[in-house]
Parts: sequence; C-alpha cells; structure tokens
Amino acid sequence: MTKRYFSFFLFYLFTFSILMQVSCSERQGAKPSDADSTVIDTTVLRVAVMPTLSCLPVYYAEQTGLADSLGLEMEVLHFQAQMDIDTAIIYGHADVAFTDLIRVERLSKEVTLTPFASCDEPLSLISLKTKRVKRVNQMKEQMIAISRLSATDYWCDRVLDSTRTNRDDIYRPQINDVQLRAEMLRQGLIDAAMMSEPYATWMTMLGHKRLFQSKGKQPRLYAWAACSSSTQQQKKVFRKLLNEAVERMGKEVEATLFRDILKQEYRLPPALVDTLDLPIPVPPADILQSDITEAEKWLEGRGEKVKK
Repeated sequence: MTKRYFSFFLFYLFTFSILMQVSCSERQGAKPSDADSTVIDTTVLRVAVMPTLSCLPVYYAEQTGLADSLGLEMEVLHFQAQMDIDTAIIYGHADVAFTDLIRVERLSKEVTLTPFASCDEPLSLISLKTKRVKRVNQMKEQMIAISRLSATDYWCDRVLDSTRTNRDDIYRPQINDVQLRAEMLRQGLIDAAMMSEPYATWMTMLGHKRLFQSKGKQPRLYAWAACSSSTQQQKKVFRKLLNEAVERMGKEVEATLFRDILKQEYRLPPALVDTLDLPIPVPPADILQSDITEAEKWLEGRGEKVKK
C-alpha cells in the first residue's frame, strides 16, 4: 500500500469514528422536534445556523432574548454543516438559513429560496504545520478538505488557479462538518482545509499555516437566505436583530457571554477562548447581483445547470 493510499485509509477510518462519536449530538441539533409535526406555527421564524463568524449574532440573540425585545418569535436550529442546513430547507424545517449563493442557486431548483442579506464571512486555506509547504503550488498530490459545490469549493478553485496549480493534482475530500474538519487537521489526518472562523484562527494558534485568506476579496458568497414561509416583516426584523446583536457584542461588558458562546456552541477549548482575539462580525449588507452572477458562472463552469 502506497503512502498516499494509506493516508486515505486513515482519513476515512478517522472520519467514520468521529462521526459515530458525534452522531447523537448532531442529530439533536439537526432535528427540530416540531418540524416533523403536521402543525407548524407560522408565527415563529425558524433560523438555521452553524458555527461560523456570521452566525455569532444569532447565537448571541438566542441567549440574551434579543429577539423577544424586538417582537420577533424566533427558534434557532443548530447544525454543524451547510449540507444539514440544505436538508432543513428542502424539508421545510427552516424559514431563514445561513448559506452561500452557490448553495442557494442549487437549492432553488427544489424550493423557493431568496438571499436577502450578504455576509462578510472570511475563509482561509490552512496547511498542516508538519508539512514543508509555504506556498499553495507546493501542495501537489495533497488533500484539501472542502464542502463540495459551496463557497469553500469555489475559493479552493480560486486559490489553485491564482497559483497556477493544476486542480487535478489536488485531492479534495468532502468534510462538511466544520468542527470535524478542524479536528482532522489538528490530528494531522488531512494536509490542509478551507476553514471559516473561528476555526481558522484556532488552527493558526496551534502552529498550522495560513496560506490564503478571502477576507477583503470579492465575491461575497455567504448570505442569509429566506424560504417562502417567511414574511417580509420577519426578514426586516431579523436584519435589525443582526445589526443590534453586532453592536451589543462589541461592548466590553458582553465579553464573558461572547466567550461562553464560543465554548458552548463552537466547542472551542476554554484555554483558547480566553486568549482568542476574534473580530466581531460585521452587520450584513445588501446582496449584489455581481456576486450572484459570479456564483452562477462558477457553477456553469463545473457543469451544473443554472436556473435563469
């Protein structure tokens, strides 16, 4: 067995074992208990989130009761991966969801889904510290973990193309769970990963190398998207909630709660959280047509049909 195939064997073995360990907690977060009932309370806005920087305001609002103070009845559905959020959207379990414009385009073939707020969600390419890699073009025949046909996949293409690295020379295993992706890099079972915050910063604090960051670059692919089950008023109040949560989180008095959320919801080590200098998320912006067009163009380049 070659070294590369042995690495793949360990990779899949570890993935299976970790998934078995976290399956109970995953199901608990992924199954909105009332979503399978025949009666759904249409006055409650069900919001699907995952542990990323842009979702921090929603976790904050959930713990502080901010939605109630704004007159918004909100139920937060906790997931670990975009694919699980996709499932919640398709089966009508969520009204508003954190996603990206590429996923929106693909899901729009099955459900009515409209992006209504753009997120400034940076992604980083983090390389394993034990690899002698200082540049992306040194990663031939190595593994970069991504989530297929998503913003992570898009930015991986962009990074490879910008460094004139042949896409076929890179193996891209699909690791949808963002926490599992970080754990596998920490354990040295993948060579690199496209990672969101705060996990990218966590990995750099452990000595792993940041080879690329999408912060400040266009397009902005991540977004809040709404299903047809949500109302215009709910979306309006939800954006107000995000803005107010961001403003409150920037105050020093909220630092303890902010860090508690990172420990509880993001499962970051307490010792790390106490020293982590993570930027506060910025308020969402309006969706740009140029960003939608870029997502559609990239999908077409991957041979995917785009709904016009």
